[in-house]
Amino acid sequence: MGADVGPALAIRDGDLTLDRRARTLHRGGLALNLTTREFDLAAFLMSHPGVVVGRDELMERVWGWDFGDDSTVTVHVRRLRNKIEVDPASPRRLVTVWSKGYRWGQAA
Repeated sequence: MGADVGPALAIRDGDLTLDRRARTLHRGGLALNLTTREFDLAAFLMSHPGVVVGRDELMERVWGWDFGDDSTVTVHVRRLRNKIEVDPASPRRLVTVWSKGYRWGQAA
């Protein structure tokens, strides 16, 4: 009987490396200064590349909230985007899918 290993402890995407055990995200070898919520958001989205996830679902699945102001998600997405994107105004990784939510688009 095989063991359930759960999600990958390390996720790589281009110059980004997320380490779940150390709770760190590195870009080009340099550690990014993330809040707990930013790290949790990055870990969730990087674990589900290409999947569109709405704000309500992110609040519930990432932070365990069953109610709240969904603009909180927007703020955390913007802050995370500013830290991980080469050009935050034209994101390639943390992509907005208008009227639907957000999607992790892996680096080329």
